[in-house]
Amino acid sequence: MSGPAFAQEYPNRPIRLIVPFPPAGAADVISRILGEPLSRMLGQQVVVDNRAGAGGRIGTEAAVRAEPDGYSIFMGSQATNSINPELYDKLPFDPAKDLTPVAAVGGVGSVLYVRNSLDIQTFPQFLERARSKPGGMTYGSAGNGGGSHLAMALLETMARIQLVHVPYRGTAPATTDVLAGQIDMLCDVITTGLPHVRAGSVRALAVTTPQRHPALPDVPTMAEAGVPGYEAVSYYGLFAPTAVPPAILATLRGTVAKVLADEAMARRLGELGIEPLGLTPDAFAEYVARDRRRWGEVIRGAGIKPT
Repeated sequence: MSGPAFAQEYPNRPIRLIVPFPPAGAADVISRILGEPLSRMLGQQVVVDNRAGAGGRIGTEAAVRAEPDGYSIFMGSQATNSINPELYDKLPFDPAKDLTPVAAVGGVGSVLYVRNSLDIQTFPQFLERARSKPGGMTYGSAGNGGGSHLAMALLETMARIQLVHVPYRGTAPATTDVLAGQIDMLCDVITTGLPHVRAGSVRALAVTTPQRHPALPDVPTMAEAGVPGYEAVSYYGLFAPTAVPPAILATLRGTVAKVLADEAMARRLGELGIEPLGLTPDAFAEYVARDRRRWGEVIRGAGIKPT
């Protein structure tokens, strides 16, 4: 069947949305929120396929190796498309070459929160303590070289402080230990950290966004509270294998753009801390490339190696 004729019939079967992280994480939640209206508008079911493991590398490779026919799309993120290619020397793929952007779903900052039993109420107090007692406080992360680790490594460099890094296998166990008082703090994406802050289970000190976040208007940015110029914003975006036919790619891009332009969808994502990036697919590709270069510099500057 010719390309144009095939594209006119697209889609004629379910579409797999590969999520490289486990259920209930931010990438999974966002994918399921998008999947419902995408299924309705495309006339075929969009099925979330969680291919978790190896810090997102398993799912990324599954997307790269998928047939470029429009029936496999990928929920990429800063972890998969910016950090992993810089952290691991010998990946069997390059997201920049092997995946093409469908749409920028949105950006999400993080919130630095501490255990309630820690006698620190504000971000300036945290900086003062960290500077007076180097290595005296611990922070968890979702894993060595992950976004939550790099955000804190950047903070240590810019604020000239020294903390003790405690890596976990995912955000959930790190959060559990903050709640239990086993570690002092965690820099968690707002999507998953917000419920704990709102419940009063932890104390928010600052956010990593360039401006105060609408979901946490009373929490200062790190930049305004003592570390000028600090910013760490992650992103989520849909991608397809690079060789997908142009007509099918255009269908996917147009449909996702309509879904994201819906006010109800914007509100729903906003409730999760996801803010629109307002980027075309080409501009999103450039955004990802800049982000990758930035975090590559952080990784090399801090001497971070994968475990």
